[in-house]
Order: sequence, then C-alpha cells, then structure tokens
Amino acid sequence: MRLLALMYHRARAGRLGNSPRMLDAHFAHIAAQHACILPGEVLDSRRLNVCLTFDDGYFDFYAVVFPLLKKHGLRAVLAVPPVVLQEQAEASAEVRLQAEPDVNFTHPNYVGFCTWTELREMARSGHVTIAAHGFTHCRLDGESVDLHTEIVVPQTVLASRLGQSVDSFVFPYGRFSPPARQRAQECYRHVFRIGGADNPGWDTPLLYRVNADGMEAPDALFTSARRTRYRARHLWNRLRGR
Repeated sequence: MRLLALMYHRARAGRLGNSPRMLDAHFAHIAAQHACILPGEVLDSRRLNVCLTFDDGYFDFYAVVFPLLKKHGLRAVLAVPPVVLQEQAEASAEVRLQAEPDVNFTHPNYVGFCTWTELREMARSGHVTIAAHGFTHCRLDGESVDLHTEIVVPQTVLASRLGQSVDSFVFPYGRFSPPARQRAQECYRHVFRIGGADNPGWDTPLLYRVNADGMEAPDALFTSARRTRYRARHLWNRLRGR
C-alpha cells in the first residue's frame, strides 16, 4: 500500500505542462487503474493510491483540468498563492490561456490565473480541494522571508474567502528552510515538497511529490520500473535526512 503524489503545473504541452489530450488519457488511466484520493483520506490497500496536485492556480486548470476531473470522476489538490487571485478577470479566456509563466507572475492583473469566483466554484464542486502555496509564491529557504506572511496568512485568507478549511501546504519551488518547515507543520496537517519519491501514507512529515509535467505517455508514471525507482528514492531521501 503506497501513496504517490503527482505534481503538475500547466494544461498545455511543454516542460511545465501536458497537453489537454495527454491529461485526458492520463486521467482515464488513473480512473481505471488506481485509487485517486485527497490528503488525509484512507488509502486503498488493493491499489496504488494517487494524489493529484496542481501548482499555482493557472486559468487553464479551471478551463481544462477541472472539466476533465469531472469527466473522469477524479479529484485534485490545487495549490494557490492568494496574491495572484483577482475577483474577476479583465482579459478574455483566450488571452488568459496563452499567458506565459513569467508574464503570469509579473502582470499587474495576474492575467493567467484563476479568479476567486472560479476558485469558489471549484472548491464547492467536490472535485477540487484548495491548498496554500505561499502568499506571494516566493522561495521559503531564505533568511529574510517573512514566514508568518508566507505560511500563516494564506491559510487564513483562503479559508475566509472560500468558506472551507485549508489543511495542506505546498512549498513554492519545493524550497524551504528548517524554520519554514517547522512553521508549516505547525499550521497544516499535510505539507508537500518535491523529492521524486512515493510515500508509505499520509503520516509522512513531509510528503514527497513526483514531477508529472511533460509526460511521454498516459501511463508512463506508473510502470513497474518507475514505481521501484520512487520507492528506492524514498529510502535514499530518508537516509540523507531529506
């Protein structure tokens, strides 16, 4: 019985994403072969347990991923930094879908991200649970980082605006200092990092995630060789204290 948390970003082909067609086939495979669960849920002892985690809250999650989750009866974690969320979008859907990552985080209106209205719709659907992803999406491994603002505040803001508790935190860029790790674990039940490994269950203090962007095939992440590698990486990370 193992838990594999997968990390995605964009619903578009490229290094930081997958095409809608690939995601559609990928989700179909997961729905047919694996148990798709959310943080804290009981693991299925008969199958590989998969937790889908999407970072940043890009508009293509709402436009592409959200409909695919409903189509295949799946659920996912969407990790968002509140600073990028606007109540309504001023740009067209076409412009929002085409916005590049660097523009998304520098545009004064954060044109490429979901709005609060869209986020509330998804959170209430039962197909999406919201996680905190810092407040400003900065790395949390520097000495000058305001940990209260970046870790504590987003939980309060998201819970207040969505009317739901926020129990998971995803480190931006997978980076954190020992104080950041301690603060996150004090505030959240589940804390996610990167690490290329699987997990024995939800009780792991820092949950490892496996990169799922740029998949070469819908089932590529689930081969026997890959699963053996994830488990070996988990043991190696633990031995190194990471």
